Amino acid sequence: MARLIQGLSSLLAVLAGLSLVLMMVHVTADVLGKYFLNMPIPGTAEVVASYYMIATVFLPLAYIEVHNRPIVVELFYDLMPRLLQPVLDVMGAMASIAFYGFLTWQSTKIAMDSMEIREIVEGAWRVVVWPSRFLLPMGLAVACLVLTLRLVLMAGGSRPEHDHEAKAI
Repeated sequence: MARLIQGLSSLLAVLAGLSLVLMMVHVTADVLGKYFLNMPIPGTAEVVASYYMIATVFLPLAYIEVHNRPIVVELFYDLMPRLLQPVLDVMGAMASIAFYGFLTWQSTKIAMDSMEIREIVEGAWRVVVWPSRFLLPMGLAVACLVLTLRLVLMAGGSRPEHDHEAKAI
């Protein structure tokens, strides 16, 4: 199961990276077309905001969690007794699951509503955005899976690494 989740999180991270590259190419082509050919690419702002940015931010969340690299402040954690640190790890994982889970639930409701009305964004060009609404809950749900697996491993006595040599999950 851990390998499947690691593979899925890696795939989502690759898709996020691909989205970042596509965004760069798309925006560059739009700027070049606008200033050199007087022909901007219609809908660039809408596609960037609705697809590329969402994919770039939310798809790699699981990958970040697999490698235990979320943004953390360890100022007080390092000062705590070693016996208390595993309790804090469990509490942190549970709080993250609750937060990601709530966001998954809410964003799934929004995505379903968006799909039901076949949401589009009107601008210089009509952009169908309802499929992009599913990127957010997808990234968040896989991050929840990773954190749940981490909790299971912690219950079995494994302890997450907090240094630069962190082990996967």
